[in-house]
Amino acid sequence: MELAADFNDIFWEPPETEFQPLLDFESEITSEAPHNDIALLTQRIKRSFLDYVRQGIMLETVRRHRLYKRQYKDFAEYCNRALGRSHFYCQKIIQAAQICLRLIKSKFKILPNCVAQALPLLKFAKVDEYGESKLQDKWQTVIDGFPPHLITAAKIQEALDENPEDRAKQVRVSGKSYQLLEQKAAAAGMAVSAYLEMLIGGTQPPDEEPPDDDEETELTPEKEEICDRAEAFAKAKPLAGFGKPKLSKSYQKTINIRSDKASDSS
Repeated sequence: MELAADFNDIFWEPPETEFQPLLDFESEITSEAPHNDIALLTQRIKRSFLDYVRQGIMLETVRRHRLYKRQYKDFAEYCNRALGRSHFYCQKIIQAAQICLRLIKSKFKILPNCVAQALPLLKFAKVDEYGESKLQDKWQTVIDGFPPHLITAAKIQEALDENPEDRAKQVRVSGKSYQLLEQKAAAAGMAVSAYLEMLIGGTQPPDEEPPDDDEETELTPEKEEICDRAEAFAKAKPLAGFGKPKLSKSYQKTINIRSDKASDSS
């Protein structure tokens, strides 16, 4: 019995043809150069900026209607195996697309050009009990603050940041320097960021172990004198009706230290 490929299977496609549409598109555009219609190209370029929205719409359709269920156990497996993308990444595309669609329906002409530009708006998209959200006002703040060609994900984040003092900053260090920081932070039992904040604040890392109260210490002349007086007091004859005088803990400890040193010298 011969096994033959089922060419009626719409999912069957040789891997080498996966990117053929892009190669065809390149041939189409370059074959017309330099006589391309600039107005048409501009329109197509601007439309392509919002390709992530189309991706998000299609992904949400697959997810919501469970179109994956005949071949994959869940949406995550579909993302991993069918698309070669993580479930987390595909979810972010869906969220970004929903943000952009809401701005389009709110009549905005300037829109986030990519997933990274749309995601900072996500936390303002929640609708309250009155059907209102901060999304439109926050996006208006962005487009009022920057001309369209200067809008970036970083500038959007900066414009919408409600706690600028806590905003994370990036500092470039060499790989060796970062490894050294990791080692020192680990030795101090701290995260790298916390260790850096400690160093910047001029403090020292915590001791690995608290000092031992029972550890021997050198006796100073003052402590020697205390020992002499304590021993004399301890040997004194008890008063009538009373037992041996009770020494304080500090005296007892000082005597013990001196006794241990005396036994070591002998």
